[in-house]
Amino acid sequence: MPKDGADEFSRDFFLQHASVTTRKVTLNIDGIPDAAAVDLLARELVGLPDVIAAAPRSSAKTRGYDVQLVGSGAVSDLVAKAVLKPLNSKLGQVCFSLGTSSGEQVSVVFDQRCTEASVVSRLETNPPAGLYGAPLGRQKSVVKDPEMLRKLSIAI
Repeated sequence: MPKDGADEFSRDFFLQHASVTTRKVTLNIDGIPDAAAVDLLARELVGLPDVIAAAPRSSAKTRGYDVQLVGSGAVSDLVAKAVLKPLNSKLGQVCFSLGTSSGEQVSVVFDQRCTEASVVSRLETNPPAGLYGAPLGRQKSVVKDPEMLRKLSIAI
């Protein structure tokens, strides 16, 4: 996705003038069903509140993303709270779980039971994962469709 100058200015300005602790993390995700799901997941990552930047990387065996997260503490805890929890809420079940972590690399496993089209399609049809933990006022300011608001209220 191309970035425009305003996005780059806003992100750079924020990072230069706000006192924020960030962590660069490499997420290696095993089990993502196809390239379309990888693209949808990349779109979700950049929309999460605690993710400042996310860029996909690819290898033959493992799908991965370079992610910059807001916060401090154990990397696996940050990933679980800031990334996996909202994604699982969007999918309506625990599809993403933590694997091993080593330094700034975290392994994530996508449960094969979640590769069914009805589950993966939620990446495209449900509201953005970043809205699942948002206050109701924020949800209502962004989502106008009552059916989508209902989906937000059924988070796991």
